[in-house]
Amino acid sequence: MVNNNAAAVLLALNTLAEHGEVIVSRGELVEIGGSFRIPDVMAKSNGVLREVGTTNRTRISDYESAITDKTKALLRVHRSNFEISGFTEQPSIEELVDLSRQRQIPLLEDQGSGALFDLRTVGVSGENSVLDSLRAGVGRGSVQAATSS
Repeated sequence: MVNNNAAAVLLALNTLAEHGEVIVSRGELVEIGGSFRIPDVMAKSNGVLREVGTTNRTRISDYESAITDKTKALLRVHRSNFEISGFTEQPSIEELVDLSRQRQIPLLEDQGSGALFDLRTVGVSGENSVLDSLRAGVGRGSVQAATSS
């Protein structure tokens, strides 16, 4: 058990990707609670950050073409406290799960809030729950970090 999501991500990366490459979208290189930045968390974990895509558009093909024999994990990071709108693209979690399984590379998901129920029932939209991620296949051959930040 850890007290925040940055710690969960750090432990997962250090355990699964130490000294190997971790592929993450440029649009997900965020600063998360307590001023932890994903590149800093990655460096602390002894993983090597491999950026793909652009700030506003990343496709599943970007992840696919970046995979090498040095790739230890794919990382999906919750875009905490901001939104990119307009000319954007992001692979679905299902696409990332499929790629993870096909290439036998762990998928780590910084799920964000760690919500255990559908937040739409209380008027919050656009926030996936842990159950949504599990239903998509995260956690079956992939790893999910879900704690409150």
